[in-house]
Amino acid sequence: MTCEEKMIRERRGVVQSLVTALVTKPFMLLSGISGSGKTQLARRLATGIAAGMLDDGKFTGVSYGGVGSAQAFKIALAKSGIVPDLLGENGDEFIDIREPEDVMPQEDLNESGMGDVQKYRVAFLPVRPDWTDPQKIWGYYNPLTGLYYPTQATIVAMHAYLEFLAYGEAAPRHFIILDELNLARVEYYLADILSLMECPTTIVGDQIKMGEMSSVHPFNRPLWTISAPKSEIGQENSVHEQLYVGKTDRSWAKAYHYLSAANAGMMLQKMPVDLKDVINGADWHRVVPPKISFTPNLTIIGTVNVDETTFSFSPKVLDRAFVMEFNDMDYDGVCKDWKGYEDAREAFRTMHRILRPENLHFGYRTVHEILSYIEQAQGSWASCGDFCMVSKVLPKLRGGEDKLGAILPVFLAYAITDKTDITALHEEAAALVGDILSAKQLPSILKRLSLDKAAYPLTADKLFRMTRQLLDTGLASFF
Repeated sequence: MTCEEKMIRERRGVVQSLVTALVTKPFMLLSGISGSGKTQLARRLATGIAAGMLDDGKFTGVSYGGVGSAQAFKIALAKSGIVPDLLGENGDEFIDIREPEDVMPQEDLNESGMGDVQKYRVAFLPVRPDWTDPQKIWGYYNPLTGLYYPTQATIVAMHAYLEFLAYGEAAPRHFIILDELNLARVEYYLADILSLMECPTTIVGDQIKMGEMSSVHPFNRPLWTISAPKSEIGQENSVHEQLYVGKTDRSWAKAYHYLSAANAGMMLQKMPVDLKDVINGADWHRVVPPKISFTPNLTIIGTVNVDETTFSFSPKVLDRAFVMEFNDMDYDGVCKDWKGYEDAREAFRTMHRILRPENLHFGYRTVHEILSYIEQAQGSWASCGDFCMVSKVLPKLRGGEDKLGAILPVFLAYAITDKTDITALHEEAAALVGDILSAKQLPSILKRLSLDKAAYPLTADKLFRMTRQLLDTGLASFF
């Protein structure tokens, strides 16, 4: 994959709005067709915002000037090189959103602190259909080992809590990205987090006002994680026992004790928190407190696909989120530098015009995979386009007369004639419907058009059968 193909591109105005929303609200939903770049856009922006300003080769975690405003984070993204052209004024111009590896050499990246950013400030969890309770987010306790096995989301939430107590409003931003979050019912597994968002832990003067807390595990004391030193497990003087009774009165240990013993609304003394502090042989991520609290520097991002395999959202969820939709594909704006795109450009544009009215068009991932196939085949669109349409475009087409009635005949007209004028295709589609209703077969239709064969024979044959199925039964699908 070339550098151009690795790059995520989006309109400047869309990226600016997204960054503002991420800083404004702790919950963000990115909706759109599959392959539109939602997940990669979320990951790259989250990583860039969490990394903060680049100072003397190190990512500091803080925004420009240490201010938590949207503009400050936009400046940080531009100056760090993650989104170098973010600050322009033309909102319709496509700009690049880069990965950290595109910003600096790997050797420098290893020394920049980016590894800790990706490990402790950004979590990525693919949602599964069997998620029904909050423990899918936090992790689980194994009674056989006596250890707690946290998810990356738990680690990030704990880190966000500790850095918020350490830095207050200037704390680095943290993100939990839930990919395809509506594959399961969001109201079930995300119920605790949705409630915690409404009452986060805050800092008032030199005191901490504890917010609402959610149970992470069933015990009332901190537990060791999988990385616990074996000598510490079960010992009365081990760090988790010391935290439970409140004997360790410093740094992150005391912050965890607050999560063990405090209640929502309690005002507690703010203390210095050193995340590098090793206490009784343990560092902060080797111990998991019994509860977790939401902090203002933590944001949940969910990517959303809407089809028959996913669930809709309740008002409770939508009321807490900003929603952005990514359905407008601009192949020229994003794919123009990709190898082989110019050769297939007119075909992609024609298919987009045919499929877009019913939101059945395809994303940039499909374009990339088709172009990759053509490159591997050492061919061209003329020699490979027929197979690519049958294998990558048609399988997604399914539905009833209301959805496919205006799509399949027009697509069939394109597959037969290779015309790119959309008006001419619609005129030919009307004639094709009449032919199919008259029980004519595809060879008879080709003869009427004075054609020896269709421009795309495999595609035309499949679309002919799908169109006939639609006219006979009112439903059609590829399979």
